[in-house]
Amino acid sequence: MPRLIGSCPHFYVSDIHAALDHYCDVLGFRRPRIWGEPPCFAMPDRDGFIVMLSHSDEHPPAPNGAHDAWDAYFWCTGVDALHEEFVARGANIAYEPTDQESYGIREMAVRDLDGHLLAFGEELESARG
Repeated sequence: MPRLIGSCPHFYVSDIHAALDHYCDVLGFRRPRIWGEPPCFAMPDRDGFIVMLSHSDEHPPAPNGAHDAWDAYFWCTGVDALHEEFVARGANIAYEPTDQESYGIREMAVRDLDGHLLAFGEELESARG
């Protein structure tokens, strides 16, 4: 029986090299191969999760984050430690770790260089230990 086995967001970015540096150096993703001539596409990953990045002059970035909606949501463990890591690396923190009692998650969010809003959340029970 067919089943879904993965998913990843796909973001248009204004500068593939700057975006890739940000995802790898600031958000801790693994640096991947860059495809295209000129280079225009990459898939950095962290802990098995991929974000597709495509340079495009024709399709400028149109992040949901401009409207305070998430462009991507990552469930994680250790959200407070992840926040500390991002702060130490100079990430643009959109909001600090916050307990969202209404849906049982402790979450935080960052903005990438093109304004995409990436949220990271951990179940409250796990976060409280």
